[in-house]
Amino acid sequence: MIAEAAAVEVQANEAPVVAPIMYKVESNDGKVFEISDEAVKQSNILSNLISTCAPEDVASMDPIPITNVIGNILKMVIEWCEKHKGEALPVEDDSVPKHVNVPEWDTNFLKIDNDVLFDLIVACNYLDVPGLMNYGCKIVAMMAIGKSPDELRIIFAIPTDEEDEAAERAAKEKAEAEKKAITDKDAAEPSTSK
Repeated sequence: MIAEAAAVEVQANEAPVVAPIMYKVESNDGKVFEISDEAVKQSNILSNLISTCAPEDVASMDPIPITNVIGNILKMVIEWCEKHKGEALPVEDDSVPKHVNVPEWDTNFLKIDNDVLFDLIVACNYLDVPGLMNYGCKIVAMMAIGKSPDELRIIFAIPTDEEDEAAERAAKEKAEAEKKAITDKDAAEPSTSK
């Protein structure tokens, strides 16, 4: 009886392994990446885009253009989705306060330059990747804990009032110079009307 059960278990384990369906996505800078059908489910936008694709047509499909995300950031989003494929998406429930615990792998994954982290969060918002969005935002929130306004200004690259005023003056001066150059050019050209 035990031998028969072992034989049945071996047969069950020998089921053919089906290769995952791989979709191609293209960043706005022309880099093409592959993402599995299971990993795609971590992005509500990608899931919706591929929902009408027949599996037999995937190999001949052009890459799906992701126009608002650059290659290095899209690569990170895909890496995260592949790591978390098969996991349930976070439930959106605004009536319950969110308490997000960032797992160790994700904490290490998100130990990146602030500019890259902010771009990653923007990409998660665009592609609607709620799990990575929650973790990224939690990391940003943890950066702010216990910081003074001046420290926050440095961390988040927020200009001072003086820097804002200087940038506004420079933009105004540039606009006035461009307007003057156009006016001078028009005045210098001979009139063609008689």
